[in-house]
Amino acid sequence: MGLGLEVAYWIVVFVTTAILLFIDIYSLILFSDLLLDHLNPIELCEKVNFLIYPEFGVHVFLTLFLFFGGHWFVAVFNLPLVAFHVRKYLRNEHLLDNTRVFRVAAQVQRYYELKMGFFLVTFVTYLYCFIRAMLTAKS
Repeated sequence: MGLGLEVAYWIVVFVTTAILLFIDIYSLILFSDLLLDHLNPIELCEKVNFLIYPEFGVHVFLTLFLFFGGHWFVAVFNLPLVAFHVRKYLRNEHLLDNTRVFRVAAQVQRYYELKMGFFLVTFVTYLYCFIRAMLTAKS
């Protein structure tokens, strides 16, 4: 891969991870609004459920993009979360139900907090790779 292509590659990875991070932070804000009574359960479920399929798709795209780009280690690092998403989808546990959202709110909020931490770690890792590719391109 050429140096310019490598920089463009890491820009795509970096922006894609930023999108995933944004989705998780937005979902956490929605849950905090629910717990503070600024949002009702129906609105929360509509907004969070609307974001689930794009999040799954973007994360699968990112993982495949990393695999096809030859960055095996970071792609394998993403596989457990992709497998977890696939498992939730196959068991039909991926969508929130507004009738029981208060019973599972703490658990789902914790899930989004852990995912946000994961995406923050990968975001910093991809930022490092992006900067390294830019410095290599300048040399």
